[in-house]
Amino acid sequence: MKVPNTVSTETFATTVLDSSKPVLVAFSAPYCAPCRRAAPTLRQLADELADRLVVVTVNVEEQPDLAERYGVRAFPTLGLFVDGRLVHHSVGVDPVPEFLDEFGDFLPDR
Repeated sequence: MKVPNTVSTETFATTVLDSSKPVLVAFSAPYCAPCRRAAPTLRQLADELADRLVVVTVNVEEQPDLAERYGVRAFPTLGLFVDGRLVHHSVGVDPVPEFLDEFGDFLPDR
């Protein structure tokens, strides 16, 4: 199963903002139990939607500037970036079918 890459302030622009695919950014913290529970779902999304979506994580403890820039106040927060713009966000990670209900309209067709 594919493991989402962790991005930093230094790699955020290249990995997220300049991506040709939509990018799902999971803002999380190591001490966050819901974030740890969400990890398998994020891996599943990265694996099952690899042709349509890039999945990355941001450790807000190590990258507080990114959390502040995107208004992250709770964890995990998901942000979907398309063409370098934040187009949708939500708090928490739903199972894959619910994720697709919420974010699917922003993903390219297969």
